[in-house]
Amino acid sequence: MINKRRLVRTFKKLVRIDSLSLHEGKMARYLQKELRALGIRSYQVGRVRGGEVGNIIAFVPGNGLNSPRMLVNAHIDTVSPGKKIKPVERKGHISSDGDTILGADNKAGVAAILEILKIIKEKKLKCPPLRIIFTVAEEIGIMGAKALPEKALNADIGLVLDGGDIDVIINKAPSQYNLTATIIGRAAHAGIHPEEGVNAIKVASEAIAKMKIGRIDRETTSNIGVIKGGRATNIVPDEVELKGEARSHNEKKLDRQVEQMERTLMKACEKHRARLKLKVEEMYKSFEVSKKSKIMSLVIAGMKANGIKPLVKQTGGGSDANIFNDWGIPTLILGVGADRVHTTREQLCVADFIRGTENILSIIKEAGSWKNFGKKK
Repeated sequence: MINKRRLVRTFKKLVRIDSLSLHEGKMARYLQKELRALGIRSYQVGRVRGGEVGNIIAFVPGNGLNSPRMLVNAHIDTVSPGKKIKPVERKGHISSDGDTILGADNKAGVAAILEILKIIKEKKLKCPPLRIIFTVAEEIGIMGAKALPEKALNADIGLVLDGGDIDVIINKAPSQYNLTATIIGRAAHAGIHPEEGVNAIKVASEAIAKMKIGRIDRETTSNIGVIKGGRATNIVPDEVELKGEARSHNEKKLDRQVEQMERTLMKACEKHRARLKLKVEEMYKSFEVSKKSKIMSLVIAGMKANGIKPLVKQTGGGSDANIFNDWGIPTLILGVGADRVHTTREQLCVADFIRGTENILSIIKEAGSWKNFGKKK
């Protein structure tokens, strides 16, 4: 039922439109034009500070009697290097020319939604009321979804098209805290009187060496990802900034991990008489959708109707689904074939992309026939 050539053509067109986080203006204008052509009204809401545009919200009334109101989401921003992407198709896969990412994360999801909306209109398919949400600034802390007002999230269940494998249902994701630490030492001439200085980089390195970093256990991870500091080799550096994170599916474990990272920083600073400025920020809360939930039954039924045997898994990453679940909308993450995302080796398997899009359509059709699903009050 999916127009395979049109789907692939749409995807290639989307990835050629630059849309780095906070710079999604061209992409937003293109999508709203496409929605208007389908007779679907849309508006922008929840503009992120420093961003060009807000999130795009569109509504399709649906024609399924008493079927659940379904939120369908994909984010429109990409990571770097994501300018002037040139999609190349060979041997059943689409990739970039090697100088950039491909942008299948998450333009494969965006293209899938557009194709599904076109098929629903052309074939006059039964579907539930659909709330389409294209979010901005997802890649820099899920900022777009966080900025959405409650009225934009009027749905009973949700699907986020931001996964990879088309047979996987992601029902569980962790909480995340970000840490920004500034260590302030004392500058001195490195060759004449280094003993008068307090080397902030050395203090930071001692702290990092004692931190638990990487895979802590099967539920918990942490990382120090950015270090900035120093001015010249002949100056004892007096300031360095560290940026890191901690994630866990278990809140108590997450608290312990953050406390351990804070403690090692404080002890290293006390030892060397350096000062510490520390900021800890909650990025998003964890979620888990029960395997016995109605949305799980619905998604499994839709996938099986499309000939796919689903696997239910957890993820170590965050997505817009964390925000939607926190708002009380049971939301699952599904994939449409993206692989090796956030790298210049990113690729999209065309067969999986087509099958994954058919899979989402099958779930939506299934939802259109479900009655008395249970409305939000």
